[in-house]
Amino acid sequence: MAHKCLLDSATKVVVNVIELEDGAVWSPPDGMELAPQHDGNIGDTWDGNQFVKPPEPVDETIQPLSTGTQVL
Repeated sequence: MAHKCLLDSATKVVVNVIELEDGAVWSPPDGMELAPQHDGNIGDTWDGNQFVKPPEPVDETIQPLSTGTQVL
């Protein structure tokens, strides 16, 4: 079995990771293509040389301020 990364042709983002039997003949659907390398994961972007991980989400939760004093 061969691990393959399926890219959105317009964005070059990995939309799926599939496995094909060795020697299998398979064509991606319209608007999709197989990446030249196959070590990426869903959400990664192919930049032409390697896969780039998406940025980590920013934690936007509000943290209480700790001043060490107590308000009465």
